[in-house]
Amino acid sequence: MKCLGLCCVSAFGKAIHALSRVGDELWFDPTVKGLALRSVNSAHSAYACFLFSPLFFQQYNLDSVREQDSGPIKCKLVMKCVLPLFRCSTSIEHSVKRCQISVSTGSDQVIVQFFCRHGRKLHK
Repeated sequence: MKCLGLCCVSAFGKAIHALSRVGDELWFDPTVKGLALRSVNSAHSAYACFLFSPLFFQQYNLDSVREQDSGPIKCKLVMKCVLPLFRCSTSIEHSVKRCQISVSTGSDQVIVQFFCRHGRKLHK
């Protein structure tokens, strides 16, 4: 799965920040309808979900994942690792030109790349 060029990186970051207030884990579920970010608290009494339509991205591609596995992709990420990437939405908005998110089911990795004015930042 590849999501190329987030139209609004700060909106994506604000969604992740809001989900961090609900729980300590972030469920990353790419589907045909879009990219769903979900979180539930430890007592399972609170739940939040943001669904980003494929139109939110410049390119949203699920074809590479469908060839490998026909089942749904669900990634559980630790919020402590994801939140610092998108924490400061104002500085991200001014310095990041493009963001690419890739999910590799073979190596069980979520890769976030920020294409900035002065280079590229890669986070696995």
